[in-house]
Amino acid sequence: MVQTVGSVPCERFDDLVDQSVKLVRVMSGCQFALGDFALEIAPLRNHGGNMSPAEGEEQGVEDSLRLFAEEIGLSFHTVRTYRWVAARWPKDQRQEGVSFEVHRILASAPDAYELIQHPPVNERTGLSEWSGDAAKRAAGWATATPVTAAEKVEAIRDLAQDEAVAAQAACDLLHRPEVAFKAMRDRQARELVNQAQFDQAELVEEGDEEEDWWDENGAAEEDGIVDPVAIVRGFHRAMEFTDLIGVCQGFVAGASRLVPRLRGREFSESQLALVTRHLEKIRATADWIETAVSTGKVDLDEALAELLRDK
Repeated sequence: MVQTVGSVPCERFDDLVDQSVKLVRVMSGCQFALGDFALEIAPLRNHGGNMSPAEGEEQGVEDSLRLFAEEIGLSFHTVRTYRWVAARWPKDQRQEGVSFEVHRILASAPDAYELIQHPPVNERTGLSEWSGDAAKRAAGWATATPVTAAEKVEAIRDLAQDEAVAAQAACDLLHRPEVAFKAMRDRQARELVNQAQFDQAELVEEGDEEEDWWDENGAAEEDGIVDPVAIVRGFHRAMEFTDLIGVCQGFVAGASRLVPRLRGREFSESQLALVTRHLEKIRATADWIETAVSTGKVDLDEALAELLRDK
């Protein structure tokens, strides 16, 4: 049986890899060359700005790079990245056969020149060679595809920053007996579970929240007869409250994770306009929630309804 990788036989796959390696080398050479050209047009100044523009220069560094980028058909961000990487890697420090992308990732490492000379062993091929993920691990970045146990754990933690998600994931994982057994070998985890059980028992004994649920819109028990409808309604209200808190916590957790990643990003006018429209919706929705929980009124006025309908 002929083995395949994707839609091609393994032999063809290996041939495509060999050709692609050659193309990557050519591409890396072009990227460094463009970076060198950008450096020639706008030399990278030392921190503190002690290198001033030449007298009579009409355009600043950014304007020069933007003009250069437009003339060659690339984005300003791309040209600026090429320039920065070329500056971080003088020609005598660039490693032949190592992609521009790996140079870019390792550029911010304090020992980059020494580090790049010692590629890690590729577990699949057994060869010492750089890849994008290997460079990210060496530079302390998060990898797109977790491989090691530590990376997989970190990826799970990142995805479970939302408390509602973390709680659901923990419940699902503890349904696996071998996982629950190993988890309970951790002293702190065992103590926290025991404390949570104690807190839950106290909550059930006090019964304050349950009484509030029953009494809010009529007693759950009248003349010694328990009203099952009131009980169900009470549980539904508790679930709705939990869902509302989960939505709020999910938004805050998501924003806390994403906003710091926007440092240095540039957005187009259309992107900024789109973000602004969504922020208006978020503010209006937050006001709607506040009104609903404070007054019990959940009706939408026409302006808010129109705003939320706008895609």
